[in-house]
Amino acid sequence: MNWHTVYDISTADAGEYFGFVLFGAGMLVLAGGFLWRARRRGERSPTAKVVAGFGVLVAVLGYGVNTWDQNRLAAHLAAGEVQTVDGAVFAHARWREDITDSRRDSTRRYRHWERVVVGGVTFIWPPGAQQPGFTNAQTPPLDLHDGQWLRITWVEDVADEASQRRIVKLETGDPPAGYAGPAAGSFGVPTAVLPGAPYPSVLK
Repeated sequence: MNWHTVYDISTADAGEYFGFVLFGAGMLVLAGGFLWRARRRGERSPTAKVVAGFGVLVAVLGYGVNTWDQNRLAAHLAAGEVQTVDGAVFAHARWREDITDSRRDSTRRYRHWERVVVGGVTFIWPPGAQQPGFTNAQTPPLDLHDGQWLRITWVEDVADEASQRRIVKLETGDPPAGYAGPAAGSFGVPTAVLPGAPYPSVLK
């Protein structure tokens, strides 16, 4: 079978996390503005310290931790310390989880998820997330659907947790000779609570 690589963490560009550094730098500039204004008035500026600290934290966690995590996962792939499965996509679904805190939020907030099952193994990720591993964040995103043939290589960070199966390589291929695609809706995608989801959720 001919495989087409959609995602490979060993060739992924860590530069996509540079936005965290730019955000942190912007916070430092803002903190400098608060500090300058306070000094002109002969005052101290605790706000400047808070804003500067927040900016540094975002830069360190966003860029530093993600870069470290990407290198870690790439090392697993290079060493062959991974698992691989291939087969037809089963029960593909995208949904949103309501994470609104009625005590603090004035508008509703949602967390989005996407799921595929391949070869009996469930994979769940936040679609489009800027984090190491496949999250379907490329442009354009991969049009996943039931019956599509995939080969998925992953590192299992937490045993038996679908959302912690970090996809380090994803490939598409042509179905084997004689394979008949599924009829529309034959996989029975659930319409309410998703049992394989990391949190209680409903379909989008």
